Amino acid sequence: MDLVIKKNALVVPQTLYKDFGAGMGQFAHGVVRDQGDPDYFAHMRNGKAFINEKLQARHLQEQPEKLAGKWLYLGGLHNHFGHFLAECIHRIWAWHEYRDQCSGVLFLPNIKQFELGHHLPGYSKAILDFLGLEESAIRYVTQLTEVEELLVPEPGSQLFVAAKADYIKFLATLKLAQRLHREALPSGYTPKVFVSRKKYRMNGSIAGLDVLENSLQQEGYFIFYPENYPIAVQLKVYQEAEKIIFEEGSAVHLLELFAKIKADVLLIKRRPSSRSFDCVFKPRTKCYIKYIDVMTPPPLTSAKFADVNALSLTDLDNLGRFLVTHGFASAALAIPPDWRDKVKADILGYLLKNARLESPSMDEFIIDYLQSIDDFFQQTDKPA
Repeated sequence: MDLVIKKNALVVPQTLYKDFGAGMGQFAHGVVRDQGDPDYFAHMRNGKAFINEKLQARHLQEQPEKLAGKWLYLGGLHNHFGHFLAECIHRIWAWHEYRDQCSGVLFLPNIKQFELGHHLPGYSKAILDFLGLEESAIRYVTQLTEVEELLVPEPGSQLFVAAKADYIKFLATLKLAQRLHREALPSGYTPKVFVSRKKYRMNGSIAGLDVLENSLQQEGYFIFYPENYPIAVQLKVYQEAEKIIFEEGSAVHLLELFAKIKADVLLIKRRPSSRSFDCVFKPRTKCYIKYIDVMTPPPLTSAKFADVNALSLTDLDNLGRFLVTHGFASAALAIPPDWRDKVKADILGYLLKNARLESPSMDEFIIDYLQSIDDFFQQTDKPA
């Protein structure tokens, strides 16, 4: 993987209301590029530099803070679990090669979060520890800074882009299996694991999926709620698994710490067009299957990213057959015939939580939403 050493490098921090979560046109943070400098001086997604250079240039009028010595640039910090793993850790490979030459590493936090004292959540510290980066080596950049000598490494992976072969080799040197050897598995663990979003059913999930959870438990699956466990235990659960069924969600990204996943993996997608998880699984496991026969009703608001937290719908009889066909359940898998009642209950809960009756356009949103719900039940041949 590539790395550039830049003298007197200007580093632009994240801004208060821009960068992560604001769209490509609002990205300003990164190392200021001169002609010939690589794209990865900026934040990278989908093989592209996420940077608005005109916006970045506005911050260059400030007087920069001077930072002496040689430092390693690691980029922006996202305060969301999944995005932290998918976008903020893939330059750390260079710390293993250049740590003896550097005073430390530079991270660019969300300034608002930083000022509130939330420098690094506990899960971030644990993840960085597994990657061999101690917190004491981190210096946070929150204002324009000129660095005497800066090492800027290429990210070994990106959101929507599969990890490079050399990066997978780096992950193998972490020897996670050996480090997790003494970690205890949760009580009741079996090597067949269903990773549940039950506690997030109203915040981006599939209606009625608790029914499948109960059925899989009868099949001998360990029902795993990763948010209840430390990072080390989560890693141990995945390390020892033979089969894993995921509901699409941020928990998937923890597997980005593995060089290889020995388990067969099935992902139940709630956003069929999303492809971010393909890049996690395809370089790491021989058996990766996706269930995509899912319908997402229109959002109940015009707010940005409203679809991210949508409650999607699927025919659970069809999903059950899919699991049997692909060897993730036996022919005896029993999906209760009244699963539609659970779907209806979740839909009602979602409406009560998200409908804003005071909004002038809410009637239109609800009509479109309910029409799509009715279409779904019509298609399952058992009308609501």
